[in-house]
Amino acid sequence: MNDSDRKDQTAGPEATPADASGTARFELLSIYTRDISFEAPSLPQILIERPSENPANQVDFRVEHKVLNSEQGLTEVRLGVTVTCTLNSQTLYLAEVEQCGLFLIRHSDPGTIEKTMDIACPNILLPFAREQVASLIAKGNFPPFLIAPINFEQAYQDKLKQQAGQGRDSNHQLQS
Repeated sequence: MNDSDRKDQTAGPEATPADASGTARFELLSIYTRDISFEAPSLPQILIERPSENPANQVDFRVEHKVLNSEQGLTEVRLGVTVTCTLNSQTLYLAEVEQCGLFLIRHSDPGTIEKTMDIACPNILLPFAREQVASLIAKGNFPPFLIAPINFEQAYQDKLKQQAGQGRDSNHQLQS
């Protein structure tokens, strides 16, 4: 391959609004944690009692996105994950992480852009959120907990069905 055949694979805020060829682009520019929280109202009593029953974990998530610069295709996608662990209606812990990514997303079809923001981007962010949650829970002296894979495509389809029933909702949130 000679130099004239290579395409620039880098992008940043200075990127042009559209490639000269008009092709679609999707790039991860940065991953960061916007917010993180751990609460354990049952400590230290739960460590003393050591109940024999297994606690129940509930995982909730939401996906939000905000176009920061439509000309450049810069979009922030936020994946919020909340894990609530309860035992006999008592909250043992609550771990919350808002994992974010800065993405370059360009496409001529707005539907494809929305689908990318609701499916592809959260799939990229989930392993980072999973690690953050697992670390928080372990540091709270609780047994390890790993978030199972989340089907963002199904959540997106559910969102479309809900919007079709209620009209267009601009909030862009998904709940499990």
